[in-house]
Amino acid sequence: MLKRTFCIVLMGCIAALGAGADEVSGLSGTYKSVSERSNDIAQAIDKAVEKMNFIKRPIARGRLSRTNFAYKEIRIEFGASEAVITYDTQAAIRMPLSGESIKWKRADGEVFDVSARLEGGKLIQTYKAEDGTRVNSFSKDANGTLLLNVEVSSEQLPQPVKYMLEYRPAS
Repeated sequence: MLKRTFCIVLMGCIAALGAGADEVSGLSGTYKSVSERSNDIAQAIDKAVEKMNFIKRPIARGRLSRTNFAYKEIRIEFGASEAVITYDTQAAIRMPLSGESIKWKRADGEVFDVSARLEGGKLIQTYKAEDGTRVNSFSKDANGTLLLNVEVSSEQLPQPVKYMLEYRPAS
């Protein structure tokens, strides 16, 4: 009986791993920005900071504007147990798909804990810094368009910054 139970559990684990591989293979590829179908990031930032006091509001708006913009190109690749995301011409970010965080340094020198995991057909990438968190959720629609939903949250913000960007497969 124990041997049979072990086999059933093992088969379930193998099936789950196979399902994960199917989920990620659909997201692999290089994508170009479709700016006319994407949300206005400046408007999303303004909405998030509108209830801040007049002294903090321009500081928050400036910081958020410098770090939230639409990349022209995104490349997503998967290895056996990792996701690799490249934004424009920046260095690729390699993250284990286990959800375990890695240290990553942005071009301006700021260091983040970055993690990736699969969840319901989506690739979820999370950046954590001392002053807040950014979550990128990558999914595809029925037309093969890559949808990037972004949420930036911080104790300093009265509400999160939320926006969606669309990317078409590169030819």
